[in-house]
Amino acid sequence: MAETVTVRGMRLVNPRGTDLAPGEFHLNPRVGSLSGRRLGLLENSKANSDKVLHELGELLKEKYDLAEVRYFSKHNASLPTKPEVIQDILNQVDVLITGIGD
Repeated sequence: MAETVTVRGMRLVNPRGTDLAPGEFHLNPRVGSLSGRRLGLLENSKANSDKVLHELGELLKEKYDLAEVRYFSKHNASLPTKPEVIQDILNQVDVLITGIGD
């Protein structure tokens, strides 16, 4: 059975190649308008991913009237995001975009 964390209606699954429990999978509903929302941007620590996401964050904040943009980093591109970073994301943002670099 895969390790999961469920917070604020989101189910995160640890991607270690374990089997998921049988059953249907449903995506959470879209948030609708981004106006006033808190956006999180998670970069994977590869070269330039932080630069790309900072630029994206500025563009999205202006275009969609976001309340705030918060930036998060993985400690290593090849490893899963640390649980404490995931918890910070879940506690601090309404919408998350992940990005890569290279």
